[in-house]
This record gives sequence, structure tokens and C-alpha cells, in this order.
Amino acid sequence: MAREMWSSAPRGRRGRVVFVMPVPPPPASADHGYLDLRGASAWADLGLRGTVVATGDDAARFVDKFTTAAVAALDQAAGTEGFFCDAKGHVLAHAAILRTAEGLVIDCDSRVAGMLRDHLEHYHIRERLDLVDATADTAAFVFGGPQAAAWLAGRAAVPTRLGEHVQTSLGQIPVHLVASDMLGDGTVLARVAVAAAQPLRDWLVAQGLPQAASAAVEAVRIEERYPSAVDIPEKTLPQELDRTARAISFTKGCYLGQETVARLDALGHVNRTLSLVAIDAAAPPPPGTPVLLDRQEIGVLTSACLSPRWAAVGLGLVHRRGHAAVLSVAGAAARVVAPVPGFCMEPTP
Repeated sequence: MAREMWSSAPRGRRGRVVFVMPVPPPPASADHGYLDLRGASAWADLGLRGTVVATGDDAARFVDKFTTAAVAALDQAAGTEGFFCDAKGHVLAHAAILRTAEGLVIDCDSRVAGMLRDHLEHYHIRERLDLVDATADTAAFVFGGPQAAAWLAGRAAVPTRLGEHVQTSLGQIPVHLVASDMLGDGTVLARVAVAAAQPLRDWLVAQGLPQAASAAVEAVRIEERYPSAVDIPEKTLPQELDRTARAISFTKGCYLGQETVARLDALGHVNRTLSLVAIDAAAPPPPGTPVLLDRQEIGVLTSACLSPRWAAVGLGLVHRRGHAAVLSVAGAAARVVAPVPGFCMEPTP
């Protein structure tokens, strides 16, 4: 059925928010902040943020040898998305790699930061650099929604192009803002020292910007097919995560795992990709649930949640032959759906 909601449109006009919902909406706890993230703006506290800091004269050149992204030529205050792979080309970590005056900041899921630092240190011999896992010292907030960047721009310098980042302040609190697409276009990540996290929370509450619940953030992340560490199981190949244009350079120099990445590019496609699966169920199945086509497993859910758009959704690496078929997940009908970029805002007369 179609569900219709009202939201504030730009310039004070009221707009109609319409989206299709095949099953009844989930409980309000999953919806809290979802409409703001999709139709306006909101913030959320992400807790500790995975951070590997590489400093020294050789930092950029060294890290460039271990990521699919072109890092060595980055200008200061520029950044790029990239994968770190093992020697066989399997993804170890997905990250934003940010160039700074001192070297690089690698922003990633907190669950893989320590492993990534140790992986890089394993290959560190004579290069002039230091590698530090600074996750315990770094917290993060995310600002999402089509009006989030404009809200921030009224209060601080804001990066606009994907990967750009700037050191600035919000309410006199030092923050490191990074342009992202974690929650869709216009997402901004705010990285702060752990000691500054509570003052920033207090300031945001005082500003009156809506706060989104973690369930709403997870719903939007999954709908946008933005991978977290749990969505990258062992032996996942970079192209399977469907972020090739953002995260893989085919013109840079050699790097660990490059042979596999180049071979897949020559073949033209991979057999499975990270897919958004809508499930006709009132509750999401647990991660690890198989995705079936005619009773044959063609994928596995790696994360799942309630979504106000589709009720139950999940991410998983699904074989491409299931992308246009009727599927089954935990006994419920399911299908692979394309990500939908937010709501359609139609001003009323």
C-alpha cells in the first residue's frame, strides 16, 4: 500500500512525501529519525570510529602499495574511498583514506582498525612512517538527509565532494568533517576526540537538530548498500561490493592484490554483488540466513533490519542470476531491489 507523510520542504513550503510500502510499517522504534534522514536532516552518534593514522615522509607512498585507491597523488584535504586486500585480492577492509599535512588518516569500521594497522605494519620495513591505531581516541557522528550539508554550512566549513575533509569546529568544539555517502548523497561524517564527544552531543541537542536512532541509521545504511565490516565476509572480492568507480583505480601503480582485481576487470563482471534484498516479513531474519532461488542457495544475508520503506530488508552477496527473480528468505518471498535515493518531495498547491 502507499503511505503518505508530511515533511517541511525547502523555503518553508510543505511537501508531500510518498513511498510505496508493500507491508505494514514496522514499530516506531525503527522509524525514529528515519524520515528526517530521508527527507530533511538529522544527526546520530556512531560511537568509537575505526582510525589508523599513518604519519611520516613515506606514509602516502607506503599505504598506496596496499590499497585499490590512488593515494600517493592526493592533495592535502582530499581523500578517497578504497579497499585493502590480501595477496589473493580478497578484501580485508573498506575505508576512507584522507590525506593530511602529516600523512594519512584511514577512517574505517572500528571492528577492523586494529587488524588493518597490524596488516600494514607487517609489511613495514625501512619506510619512514609510523602506524597507530587511534580508534580508542576517536568518536564519530553522522549527519544525513538532503538538508544536512546546508544545516552544517550555516555553522562551519563543510566539505562537499566525496572524500574531501576539513578541520573545523561546531559550537567551538574541534571536529574533522568528511564528505561521505554512508547514508546517501550529502552525508557528512564528524570525527572528534573522545573527550569532545559529550560536549558535541550537548551542543547538537541544544541546536534542536533531530537525532536519529541507531535503528534508523542502520535502515538507511542498508537501503543505500553501504557496506560495514559484517557485510564483507572472508574471500570477498573488491568488485563484488559494487563500489568500483569510487574505490578502485585501474591506472595507479602496483599494490597488494592487484593481479586479481585486474583479472576481474578484464573478465567484465563478477558472479555475485552486494545486493539489497526486500523481504515480505514483519521481522528481519538474522544475519547468516540463506537467500534461496528455487530452493538453491544463491547468497547469504550479512546484515538485516526493519525498514519503513520495505518492512524487512537485508544486505548480502547475491548471485546475479537472482537479481530479477522471485527469491525466498526464511520462508518469506523476497526480491533484490535497486537502492532508492530518498523520498520524492512534491510541493502542494
